[in-house]
Amino acid sequence: MKRKKKIVRYKKPFHMNIGIIIFAVILIYFCIYLISYATDKHIAVYEVQKGQIAQKNIYTGLVLRDETVVYADSAGAVNYYMKEGDKAGKNDLVCSLDKEGGISEKISAAGNDGTKLDSGSLADIESTIQTYISECSDMTFYNVYAFKDGIDAQVKEALYLKALNALESETDEAVKNETFVFEKAPTDGVVAFYTDGYEDVTEDSFTDSMFDPSSYQKNSLKNSEEVSSGQAMYKLCTSEDWKILVPVDDEMAADVEEEDYVSVTFRKDQTTAVPEVSVKEYDGQKYLVLTFNSSMVRFISDRYVELELDTSRSSGLKIPNTAIVEKEFLVIPKDYLTYGDNDTDPGVLKVTNKKGKSSVEFVSADLYYETETSYYVDEAGLSTGDVIQKPDSDEQYTLSKTANLKGVYNINRGYAVFRQIDIIDQNEEYSVLQTGTSYGLSLYDHIALNGNEISEGELID
Repeated sequence: MKRKKKIVRYKKPFHMNIGIIIFAVILIYFCIYLISYATDKHIAVYEVQKGQIAQKNIYTGLVLRDETVVYADSAGAVNYYMKEGDKAGKNDLVCSLDKEGGISEKISAAGNDGTKLDSGSLADIESTIQTYISECSDMTFYNVYAFKDGIDAQVKEALYLKALNALESETDEAVKNETFVFEKAPTDGVVAFYTDGYEDVTEDSFTDSMFDPSSYQKNSLKNSEEVSSGQAMYKLCTSEDWKILVPVDDEMAADVEEEDYVSVTFRKDQTTAVPEVSVKEYDGQKYLVLTFNSSMVRFISDRYVELELDTSRSSGLKIPNTAIVEKEFLVIPKDYLTYGDNDTDPGVLKVTNKKGKSSVEFVSADLYYETETSYYVDEAGLSTGDVIQKPDSDEQYTLSKTANLKGVYNINRGYAVFRQIDIIDQNEEYSVLQTGTSYGLSLYDHIALNGNEISEGELID
């Protein structure tokens, strides 16, 4: 009988997979990092920049210009050869007056046929369109209708002039018969085709009752194909010097008088200018008188304009208001300050009493602010009620006075250090600080964005 053989299984030696070990270590590290990140406090950082704050207020102003209205000497049909805002030189043709109406009718008919534009006129119109397209943006889209009206006027102007030239023999005969008149500009000026009753108003003749934008009405002169004798045909604005009168409250008037400065942003096109400014009172109401010497033509069609006024010229270190905190400090007389053995560490001599024996010990005290007579120091190591001694004297002083300082936490060194600030301008979001202060901030310093989330000496990850 054969013996049964006992089969013993061979156990393979265990081989550790180094790849699995590395993956496990990385996974554990990553999990620890995520937990640590989720539980740690994260301090948002802000880099101090230079800037200023615009204190902008929206107002409505009344535009005053040197305006000369040109009236018709007789009745007749009128055709215009310039558009509003065009610059007319003395004796330039602005419009024509046809007492019988036949020539005017032919000119008007020609103005409705755009196929008769010559190449030169088409090139001018194309150039105007290309300029508008290149300058057009979301901010200027509001004036697309004004642009359309301008192109329509430019087309009519070109067609009317071409028709007028084609009718030269007829117009010459009509001029001889005194039935057709070429109305030429009596002086240089920018052409406008409306009246509103403010043409003769000046800074000196203005009264508060004249300022009434809600009931303002404007009479368009181009809407009439015929005029009566003595009726306005157009007007010329004869100077680039113009003014805007802006009613303001007493506070705004006082700010302007103090600063002698105001920056104006026109809401119509977002352009900015810095005019001469003065304050006048009309019938008990304060007005700013803004005087400009350029860009009058941009507002030739406007009597009332909306504008933003900024009276601030403050420039300095700009920080968010969320970074600002208040901290309490001890106030010590200047002549009680001394220095440690290295002559660089400021502090005071604190009087201690141990077992009935008085002695003094040097206590470091970081300086955060100073006046002519006092230093502001941190309460670390000192508190109200402590007694300090004047250096090289037996005179003593009991700490009792405290004061609050506004400041931010500087984190350049990886931990929070309070820095006092001197605010020179402020709005709801930002403050502008005085530069070059002894215990303050410098350009490009890093500070805690939210000052209430951190405390003195706290380490920053």
